[in-house]
Amino acid sequence: MQTGTPVLMILRAVLVLVLGIGPAAHAQQAWKPEKNVEIVVGLTAGSSQDRTARFLQNIWQTKGFVSSAVTVNNRVGGAGNIAWATLATHPGDAHWFQISSPTILTNHILGSATFTYSDYTPLALLGNQYIGVAVRADSPLKSVREMVERLRVNPAALSMGTNSQGSYLHIVCAQIARASGMDPRKLKLAIFQGGELMTAALGGHVDAIATVTSNLLPHVQSGKLRLIGISSAKRLGGLLAPVPTLKEQGVELVIANWQGAIGPPKLNAAQIAYWDGVFARSVKTDEWRADQEQNLWESDYLNAAEFSRFLKTDYDQARAIFVELGLAK
Repeated sequence: MQTGTPVLMILRAVLVLVLGIGPAAHAQQAWKPEKNVEIVVGLTAGSSQDRTARFLQNIWQTKGFVSSAVTVNNRVGGAGNIAWATLATHPGDAHWFQISSPTILTNHILGSATFTYSDYTPLALLGNQYIGVAVRADSPLKSVREMVERLRVNPAALSMGTNSQGSYLHIVCAQIARASGMDPRKLKLAIFQGGELMTAALGGHVDAIATVTSNLLPHVQSGKLRLIGISSAKRLGGLLAPVPTLKEQGVELVIANWQGAIGPPKLNAAQIAYWDGVFARSVKTDEWRADQEQNLWESDYLNAAEFSRFLKTDYDQARAIFVELGLAK
């Protein structure tokens, strides 16, 4: 049954064509890849971020979550800044995104980059890996609380090692020092590259180290290192269940070395919605869950809007700590 006069029916048809308010127009507004998808990684092949990128690539192509071909594009150098510069050359192009870590925040806070997360398009928080504090198995130190007490008596009593200055790993060391009442900048802190950190720890060249749990676990399992603290909000499960949190031991800090997906500047709502759907399906797969568990990641997925809010909070927290350390620019 028809309703309305012929003139009104013609006007409605014109409005649908001009304004795009019909069902067909809504369908046309949806976005999906039309060419190769490029996952940018700012670290070398075999790194944690590279591994995540290639794992996603495999899930998407195996399960058909992304119909286009997917390529991992390693752009190494400049503390990740070369990769971010690459992404910036593709504004509005949702065929590109980068696997990110907190360096997108810390590089800006420390002044080594002029850009930060808000200059791009956050797409998804994929998971958190917490930071562990470990000592040699034969160390007299039994807990982080004991470390704090020793530093309170003598700020020069202990040395710590970590992978990079101005990182979330550095924040863990600084907060342990701060808990003792000392100036964190006076902590005896050694910065090591790559595998040098473990060499220093196992050789007894530093009293304790702070790094992500996946780096520590093989040496804990072999009996060469002992985990005495972890930066999570509550105790974790599995092999890490006996390890007390930093907060339990008087160090007020919960922090994770997260990984996320961040797109180029100026992605639109339809493009963001597409990737929201892809990532939401990916993190629900058995393969993703098993891999996260095996590698000691907490699968704390956040969609694009939630991830944007998370990044602002994380940036503000990190900046406050780096200001106190005298490192913020």
